[in-house]
Amino acid sequence: MLTSQRLEGGKRVICTARCSRSRPMKGCGRTLSAYRGTIKSPGFPNPYPPALTEDDQVCQWMISLPYGHGIKVYLYDYDFNFEPNDVTTVYDELQIFRDIGCSEANRERTFVGNFSSTSLIHLPSHWACIKFIRRTLQNLQHTGFSLSYEVIDANGDCGVNKTTRLFSDEGYIFSPGYSLSSYPQDLECTWLVESQPGSTIDVTFLDFQLSYTYSCDFAADYVQIGNSNTSYAFKYCDSDSPQPFQTRDNRLWVSFKSGQWRHRGFWLYYKGSGDSVDSDRPSSDYWRSGSAQYGWSRGEDSGGTAFVGWSRDPNKMDSVKRSTGASIHPSSRLVLTQVITAVTTLLAIRN
Repeated sequence: MLTSQRLEGGKRVICTARCSRSRPMKGCGRTLSAYRGTIKSPGFPNPYPPALTEDDQVCQWMISLPYGHGIKVYLYDYDFNFEPNDVTTVYDELQIFRDIGCSEANRERTFVGNFSSTSLIHLPSHWACIKFIRRTLQNLQHTGFSLSYEVIDANGDCGVNKTTRLFSDEGYIFSPGYSLSSYPQDLECTWLVESQPGSTIDVTFLDFQLSYTYSCDFAADYVQIGNSNTSYAFKYCDSDSPQPFQTRDNRLWVSFKSGQWRHRGFWLYYKGSGDSVDSDRPSSDYWRSGSAQYGWSRGEDSGGTAFVGWSRDPNKMDSVKRSTGASIHPSSRLVLTQVITAVTTLLAIRN
């Protein structure tokens, strides 16, 4: 037990750690609501100080964001102290939770010792709790940790007889209720993700556990993914381990159906990849977002059309191409020439 001395009324008082007036170091725990941020152990990159009191042992950061978001945490190389004794070994450790209350049921990862590579931790919740516990009594060389977090889209909504459309480059999709409860019965959910034109979408399942079945052909609970909602590429059920999937274009369809049984559900991560490609013809239904800022809109001066590009922020739209009704774009002129040539050749053959 630590001891210290101080003067009170001209008298020297010896007190234990329990009566110390020390306080946690500045920055050792707080609430964050920014969409990205950095969290570091006290003193980083220098060795972190040991706790002076039992109350100082735990540094706790809470991340609170609006509904509809998930969190990605990047933990860079870390170095935590440990002290062996006659009975066991005492460890300092970092804990990451998927809720704001640091409840054990929602602990996602625990880190002890040291590691020299970056770890990526996915959290499907718009809340997170980061807890750093200093149990050792002294530390002369261990530097602690540094991590950053960023917010991405997250959706577990299930529209009744309609498709939930997500205009997003990166995010999570999970079954309704995940990860707090089992998914409800008799669901039919469909999501359509649309990323930037010219890109593809990479899909990784982070968790998958549906009700038991002896064959996916007869499964009441299943997930389907693909490039089209008329012919899905893959169907998963039971406790399958879905492999990573990449779409052919910028559209991803996800379908989930449940029957009379309930289980934990599924959770997937998607991310658009590849460079955006300028296009004169976006797919016919891509830009129906209720705003003329997304895609083709009527020209204000000549009655033509203007392709203003893709952006999740309508205030940051970049003009890409502009054409009027009185002119034909060179690429369209080339296609028209090829069509006329093909038709002329076909007529000549038939005659």
